[in-house]
Amino acid sequence: MRKITRQLADLMNYLSALCVMAMMLLTCADVLLRLFKHPILGTYELVGLFGALTIALAIPATTLNKGHVAVDFVVDKLPPSARKICTIITTLLSICLFALITWQSFLYANILRSTGEVTLSLQMPFYPIVYAISAAALLVCIVLFLEIATPWQKAS
Repeated sequence: MRKITRQLADLMNYLSALCVMAMMLLTCADVLLRLFKHPILGTYELVGLFGALTIALAIPATTLNKGHVAVDFVVDKLPPSARKICTIITTLLSICLFALITWQSFLYANILRSTGEVTLSLQMPFYPIVYAISAAALLVCIVLFLEIATPWQKAS
């Protein structure tokens, strides 16, 4: 399970990097073509969608690698057992938060799909992006669950 989770997080991280490259190339091409009075239609929309994907798809790998900013100067002063309890509580709260994001994103994507909501200029549907955000949040839940399950597995 851990290997599959790592592979999915790495794949999403790779796709996130591709989105950053796409935003960069699209923006540069649009700026250059504006010099010749031929801007790329929908650049602003695409950069916004790629930006949302970049952030969402990078979160699972960042969580797996413990790359988030942590302010733990208070927790570091606690005894080891209290630190473990704080870690478990914050991880459980994080699982709840990302489970809520997963669920609500999925419901919202279903609404967008059923109503046929599309972008203004390019008429691209929004729902695939929101489904991707939901999938990324679900993977974060799995990563966090595996993280919290590790001490229990070692104790067994």
